[in-house]
Amino acid sequence: MVRSPGSRLSPADRKTQILAAARGLLEARSIDDLSVEAVAEEVGVSPGLLFHYFGSQRKLRQAVLHAVAAELLDHVRPDPALTPSEQLRSGIDTFVEQVSRHPSLYLAVVRLTTTGDNAEMKALHRAMRTTFTEWITAGLMDAGMPPSPRVAMAVHGWQAFMEEVVLAWLDQPAAERMPRAELVELCHRACYQLVMVALDDPEAWERMLPALRR
Repeated sequence: MVRSPGSRLSPADRKTQILAAARGLLEARSIDDLSVEAVAEEVGVSPGLLFHYFGSQRKLRQAVLHAVAAELLDHVRPDPALTPSEQLRSGIDTFVEQVSRHPSLYLAVVRLTTTGDNAEMKALHRAMRTTFTEWITAGLMDAGMPPSPRVAMAVHGWQAFMEEVVLAWLDQPAAERMPRAELVELCHRACYQLVMVALDDPEAWERMLPALRR
């Protein structure tokens, strides 16, 4: 339990403390079960203080999911020292690792974007995919790919494929799952297959291959 009796935190630090406590609770419960009262008890403050900082239970939940999305993006941020292919594979592997470690956190983001009329969460999910797309297409362009809106759209769609594959993999009993390395390889190859189709330029693709294979 995150308690700080007798301490006085700045508003920014208190808000960070509240979000950290809420994020911890979300690892063991669904977003629908994340209440102001439970988070207040975890922090050791009154529910009224949480309403002061966030305004409502719904806004508290949204703030937590924004923090989860930012954390995921930070983990999968590409390393410029790696080749484009290594960046992609590393990003996929890290994504699988993070979702495997905290499936309830990621499912909370996905669930709120596919049910109901939650425009803010849908915008958050789209923003995450847009950021991933920009990183991947930048890496492909570093490998020699000409600018292509078709490729950007293909990469954006590929992310939906990857999400569903990873979530389906997690739904399987552990003993029946394909090895994680094979899952990463499947997603990695699927991305390049879609890029190749979207590029629709065999010569350009052949010129990129040496850089992608390094």
